[in-house]
Amino acid sequence: MPGSFSRPLALCVVAAACASASAADAVAVDAAQRASLLAFYAQQYPGEAAARTVFESVPVVGGRGREVVGSVEAPPYRGHGALCRTQRTKFVLQGDGKQARWQEAGMEYFAWLDRGTCRPVAEPVRMLQRIPDTELEGVLLYQKSLLERARLLMAGNTACAPLRARTFSLAAVDVGAAAPRAEERYALVFKSDRDSYARIWLRKSGAQYDAWNVTCPPVL
Repeated sequence: MPGSFSRPLALCVVAAACASASAADAVAVDAAQRASLLAFYAQQYPGEAAARTVFESVPVVGGRGREVVGSVEAPPYRGHGALCRTQRTKFVLQGDGKQARWQEAGMEYFAWLDRGTCRPVAEPVRMLQRIPDTELEGVLLYQKSLLERARLLMAGNTACAPLRARTFSLAAVDVGAAAPRAEERYALVFKSDRDSYARIWLRKSGAQYDAWNVTCPPVL
């Protein structure tokens, strides 16, 4: 069920979803909660299949405590070449006990590479912006070499230097500018094993991408 994609929706679907990007913890739910989410999803999107559910505990924005965000992931579909895509519809659990109700909280989009069958993966890469298939496949294919080149750039950045030797995994792909009035570029957002982030800005030369700049924001 591919849906529309806009920058405000991609970057921050609702306050709770924004919080989950930087302070989300996986949470175990019982069978009744999982069934209630799938039932609500079926009411909102009749006939749409669900590949799996993902639950997170996130801080309540503007308040205290935490709340549960449940996501229903659609079956993956084939993009260009080895590219696979899917989307997650997010829901926030409002209230407690028998009064608890799910409320829709927007949609997030994901991609990964799989030359075989497009099967759900544990950690797909989040799309913060719409990116054409051919471009996205290219930056995902060379993510490891781009990260290694970016480590050299980290040494000259005060915020990034302490992270240079950390273990990273690709969390998201974005489009934007590294600084005000700077040229718009693709960016690979890597998350470290210490929950810190490195945003690698790419420069395209011909058909190839290279690491051009790196910034290390505190959140995704």
